Amino acid sequence: MLFQPGSRIRLPFFSFPLTAGLRCCILAHNMRKRTLLASLIVWLCSLLLAALVSPSSGRASSGSNLLQNPGFEEGKEGWSKFPSAATFVVTDTTQYVHGGRWAASLNRTDWVGGEIYIYQDVPVLGGQFYSLSGWAYKNDSGFSCAKLRIEWKDAALQTINDEESHLLAEDEDAYHLLCIPRECNGDGVQAPNNAVKARIEGVAIIVSPNPPTPVFFDDLSFTFQGSKVYLPLIVKNY
Repeated sequence: MLFQPGSRIRLPFFSFPLTAGLRCCILAHNMRKRTLLASLIVWLCSLLLAALVSPSSGRASSGSNLLQNPGFEEGKEGWSKFPSAATFVVTDTTQYVHGGRWAASLNRTDWVGGEIYIYQDVPVLGGQFYSLSGWAYKNDSGFSCAKLRIEWKDAALQTINDEESHLLAEDEDAYHLLCIPRECNGDGVQAPNNAVKARIEGVAIIVSPNPPTPVFFDDLSFTFQGSKVYLPLIVKNY
């Protein structure tokens, strides 16, 4: 296969290490009559690959979970609640656990409704792409819904904007997968250029105070998908 003049290749930043070698070889093949230039391209690609996978690059591996204690197997370690009047505990009741032994239980029992959530702040790189997924259980009409949310924070920890999963509104004795992006696949969502932290939240909204059955969250995952860039390739075919 030969690249046409002016063609573009879409290169996901952190899937790049997996495909760059092949693309460099194709490019070198297309320029086989310019062997010196082809060799130089392969050498430069090798240097770039080494830089991308270097531990000193400051980037997490694509697909690795950035959350501390994502399945609540270490109790509430790494997680906080809002507001302070919310009740956040971990449970090992089998009915309310999705995976492992423990899950997060979230409620409020002081006769006040509204939004409550658990959260964890995670450092991010502005302009890059991330995905969030997790399992939620809602089986009480005292809650209107449960959802996941990402709040992007700047250096002053002010909220820039947010992203939400679809709403879990139906009551059922079962866990449901929630995702950002909502399709549970794709390239992820892009952090604002000035974002330095992502606040990862498991949210529940109380419409009838003191619901007897809490909302539960388990097995959350916040992963780095990399940046998406376009590199123009102008190659003359011989």
